[in-house]
Amino acid sequence: MSSTSHPTPRLYQRVAEQISAYMREHRLEPGQRLPSEKDLARKLNVSRPTIREAMIALEIAGQLEIRVGSGAYIRQAPNQVPLLLDAGPGPFELLRARLLIEGEIAADAALNASAEQLKQIEATIQEMKALDAAGQNAQITDRHFHVAIAEAARNNVLASIVDSLWAGIFSPIFHSLSHLAGLQHHQQMTLRDHQAIFTAIKARDPQAARAAMRNHLRHVEDILAGQPEKTARPKKSARKSAIRKPA
Repeated sequence: MSSTSHPTPRLYQRVAEQISAYMREHRLEPGQRLPSEKDLARKLNVSRPTIREAMIALEIAGQLEIRVGSGAYIRQAPNQVPLLLDAGPGPFELLRARLLIEGEIAADAALNASAEQLKQIEATIQEMKALDAAGQNAQITDRHFHVAIAEAARNNVLASIVDSLWAGIFSPIFHSLSHLAGLQHHQQMTLRDHQAIFTAIKARDPQAARAAMRNHLRHVEDILAGQPEKTARPKKSARKSAIRKPA
């Protein structure tokens, strides 16, 4: 007898369903505001980043409207049918995978990169600087930087993995969360981080390259989590968390 297997729901999908159930149980109507990220995280016993991912998924599904600096509001009453909306890999899950993999790749690149590959990595930094100066988004060039480092590690499998991980960054949920958190306004931070990574690789220092890559990915994680003050950026440039506790 054949059986049909169903993929295991992502964590943010399960939490989105719990939030949707909360909306039904409390008979929340369109226009009403949800509790804050902090309160929902406590009620559902999950982290605030997971709540943030779930809210983005609900916004993509049309159930919520997230207003920067104000909160999350009901857009339409939730259905009784389970949501199970797959908007792509969870951004924080994706970043954790990159933290595990790309730090070691950077260390290998420091040991194995050829002179030509070093030039290619440096060229992506110069291209990002030009795009930033012109006020343009440099996400594609950012991807090229990370893939170039993986190629410099002299392992085609690792280069393919990094490229696949970057495909997740173009998913609906990652795109929406990046926009909400204002990640595009932190290109100067990205440039500083990329320069530190490249400097360590060029110096043939695997430990420094590993640390610089991990620091860079933690900076991105902090921004997406609504904690940009934890990065090296001045506090005056930090954006407030998009979902605040209601007054």
